[in-house]
Amino acid sequence: MTTLVTPAVPGPGGEHYPRQPAPGLPPGRPPGMLPGSVPPGPPSRAPRRGWWRRNAVWLLLLPLAVVVAAGASSFRVWAFWWPTGLHEEVDRVAQGGVAHLTSEYLDLWSTVPGRAGTTVVREVDVTVTGVEQVTALPAPLYGDPTPIPEGSAAYAVRLHLAAEPQTDLLGCQVVLVADDGTRYGEDTSDALTGTLNRCLPADAEDSLSVEPAWDVTSYVLVDPGVTVAEVWLAFGGPEYVTIDLP
Repeated sequence: MTTLVTPAVPGPGGEHYPRQPAPGLPPGRPPGMLPGSVPPGPPSRAPRRGWWRRNAVWLLLLPLAVVVAAGASSFRVWAFWWPTGLHEEVDRVAQGGVAHLTSEYLDLWSTVPGRAGTTVVREVDVTVTGVEQVTALPAPLYGDPTPIPEGSAAYAVRLHLAAEPQTDLLGCQVVLVADDGTRYGEDTSDALTGTLNRCLPADAEDSLSVEPAWDVTSYVLVDPGVTVAEVWLAFGGPEYVTIDLP
């Protein structure tokens, strides 16, 4: 016996009519189910993991990341702060004594033969021969004397320095330290007298020493009424020497 199956005829617009359920089955009962059977419900979903379980690995790695970040930050602090601040005292004497300052620096632009591009050890001896407050400043090489600014006091710091000739004294700092720890005069030039280098005479042609020993006077402004307790000598840091004043 041959059964002819008539294909579904699309309706207007090309859409197909829905297939009718098989004869004898109530609507909504899947084929193959016996009468009176309960259709199975939808499959249950697996319980969703909480936020802490989903991120357990990253939470375990978080302390390590904090340690690495702190280490990198500490290195940056050392690289940018330690070589430039004045925080390594290498010698300390009383006024009249000889303080010895030894420091290393990379000489990039030296005019001394064989020194450019090398690491140089700078050795300088300094003796503070006098520190006194002054009421007027000396005349610079060019122009008129600079008046002491109102609300400031000026001190003359007399130094006796000794170093091998051709020692580079670029960046010399003569610092006065008050008894409360306040520091004055960390700039490398003496704007009050027009001197470009505090460790050399005003008529020096460059930053290199010429004589094995010489004397200079550097002028530093402080707040009125302070008690100056120390003199520091440095060349940009971190090393410096301290001379205690009586």
